[in-house]
Amino acid sequence: MISELEPLSPPSVEKALSLHEQIKQKLIEIGKLQGFIAEAEYPVEIGKLDVVWRKLERSVPTRVFEVQVGGDIYHGLAKLKHAFDLWNSHIFIVATQSDLNKAQNLLSGTFHEINDYLKPIELDKIEELYNRKKSYLEFEKELGIT
Repeated sequence: MISELEPLSPPSVEKALSLHEQIKQKLIEIGKLQGFIAEAEYPVEIGKLDVVWRKLERSVPTRVFEVQVGGDIYHGLAKLKHAFDLWNSHIFIVATQSDLNKAQNLLSGTFHEINDYLKPIELDKIEELYNRKKSYLEFEKELGIT
């Protein structure tokens, strides 16, 4: 005799975000805390920029971030150079120290034009910045000055 089995419960729909996605989300939240229109996956001719901050809805990105967690650092730098060339944006690469070292090698050669403009940020600094911004704004609210 075949017994009926109880149906299995469906797997959890909730998935942990990748580190890359977590960093992008923090950058979006930081941008919004600073009063920017912040969005991810901003389309350009050569791909999508990880995160951009704009001052106005119809303006070009004033801040552009590429988050490197492994992957192709060359392509990330190419997108940042494109944003700089198109819009004169402030450009940032967020990565581990080893990837920042790789970027520095490329900045001294292939991407030398943006060497003086690109700001490197270590991954863990984004979490620290986010926490400090939130704390500062909460303190301002507590004092009643926001």
